[in-house]
Amino acid sequence: MYLALALSLILSQIGAANGPAPDPGALEKLAQTTLAKVEKMRSQRLSKPLVMGVKSRPEVTKFIEQRLADEYGPAKVKAEGRFLKLQGLLPKDMAYGAFVGKLLTEQVAGFYDHTRQELHIADWLPSLLQGPVMAHEIFHAIQDQEWGGGKLIDSKRYSHDAVLAHAGLLEGDATVVMLNFQQASMGMDIDISTNRVMVNMVAASLPMQMANPQFPVMASAPDYLKQSLIFPYQQGFLFVAALRQGGLSWADIRKVYDDPPASTEQLLHPERYFKTRDVPSKVTIREPLIPSFVRTWEGVSGEFHARQLLLGPASVSEATEAATGWDGDYTVLETRGAEAYVLTCSTWDTKEDAKAFADALTKAHEKRGQGGRLQTMLRGTELNYAFATSRRLAEKALSAANIMTTVERR
Repeated sequence: MYLALALSLILSQIGAANGPAPDPGALEKLAQTTLAKVEKMRSQRLSKPLVMGVKSRPEVTKFIEQRLADEYGPAKVKAEGRFLKLQGLLPKDMAYGAFVGKLLTEQVAGFYDHTRQELHIADWLPSLLQGPVMAHEIFHAIQDQEWGGGKLIDSKRYSHDAVLAHAGLLEGDATVVMLNFQQASMGMDIDISTNRVMVNMVAASLPMQMANPQFPVMASAPDYLKQSLIFPYQQGFLFVAALRQGGLSWADIRKVYDDPPASTEQLLHPERYFKTRDVPSKVTIREPLIPSFVRTWEGVSGEFHARQLLLGPASVSEATEAATGWDGDYTVLETRGAEAYVLTCSTWDTKEDAKAFADALTKAHEKRGQGGRLQTMLRGTELNYAFATSRRLAEKALSAANIMTTVERR
């Protein structure tokens, strides 16, 4: 989704450190020192000088706005907002694009831009936090320039679910680097990724940043946006840690960039990536489903999104259990003026899994009490569901999907 852009956030407690940030010259010097340490930590040097610049908050805000416009454009942003509102995940009156821009601007604390291969250093960040944040962002430069990481989050090349899974690899690995850098700065030679207790403590603490009163935009965000924002960091961190605890060396982790997780299912269940690979089934929907309707958004929504459709009305454990049988899907938004429908054609591991999710989805939608009219159609392991501006339109979309959808189980 829109939030899957590789704009890295501060995951440390920003409010814990006070005092002015150092001057630009000192910041650039610190960046060079941090680069050398990160290169040594992961046995990977940058093959060309690191381009960097110290930026003020207004400059970063302007850059983020331009980046979002270049990556998506207003039409796709509008379509995605409409899609999420029909599914009941956003308030109907939310200005989606504007809100997300404010949310990212509030959270960002310096970032690496893979489109320009440039490190942006925030001039407002307290000195104590500059080093760890730089370590995180500088490692993104290594991921991008040496391992091709920037290409993995190209929304024009990969569907939404794959981009989110790739972002989890990038952010999770960079979070490990940041945390290990912090430990080393305190004189402790500890690899957090192999310490199960510390991994669980860190992962559990990350969502607490959402409740920080220093971030009023985040505090006011719908749960779906909060979860989407934290997901690549929290689940990506758990994914990389699981691979490390499963016996992979850092040299092995490097190879994961050539064969990244293909879905949020693999990120959520590392055992489905390593050692036994669970490749998602391929679902396609020919267009348009209904004549005179225009397809304005399409892609694989994935297991993470399936969970989000249930969360809130359902508990975390209930949503996790109901979505865990996901095996593949394709989701489209098609519109005609004020009429619109979001149709998902999905396939599940077993008939029981498909029915369990269908039941949970219906129950969650009724409890949520907002969004479009929901209709479902269950046939064995295949479940199609549509949220539409009217019940009749949802039924029509489901009927068309019967002859317009192809499922290649893998």
